[in-house]
Amino acid sequence: MNTFSIPFGLPDTAPDWARRFAMIMAGLGALVARRFIKMPHLTGFTLLLWGRLNRSVQRLYRALTIPAKAHAPRARVERTRQVRLHLPSGRGWIVRELGWEAAAYLLQLEALLTEIATQTALARAPGAARIVRPICRMLGVSAALLPTSVAKVAEPACRQEPDLVAGEPLIGMEAIAPAPGRLFSGG
Repeated sequence: MNTFSIPFGLPDTAPDWARRFAMIMAGLGALVARRFIKMPHLTGFTLLLWGRLNRSVQRLYRALTIPAKAHAPRARVERTRQVRLHLPSGRGWIVRELGWEAAAYLLQLEALLTEIATQTALARAPGAARIVRPICRMLGVSAALLPTSVAKVAEPACRQEPDLVAGEPLIGMEAIAPAPGRLFSGG
């Protein structure tokens, strides 16, 4: 009997994009757990990275399903500084350390990010892009595919049409006429 469960405790009602992201992160987490134990210089990062992957899946699910609400600025709380272990910050460091096995997860994430449904989901939830971006950097996803937070631009109250001057080519939806004396080449 084949039982399927979504990793990291996501509910069955999670959006498809969040479930697929969770599956990629679960596979990457399993690879990290298996391979980092054998690498003395990376052993200390195992739990830290697993926790980061888990939190990113949970936060992404919340960003996609719970509407964002405005928060009041919080008061800063002074905390005592503890020495913490930080993950490496270089682009693609996981793929450099783990090689072709981690590159498979890089390609899966790139394929997921190129889908229209994914881009639509990230555009609707700007917080989701902030969650996915560090994972993309760790894997080395190409910069063109990295989700960006787009600030909402206020639309002007009334839209004015540009003044057209006779003989001036239109830029935009209409084709631009070639300059006098120049012809378009066919190839």
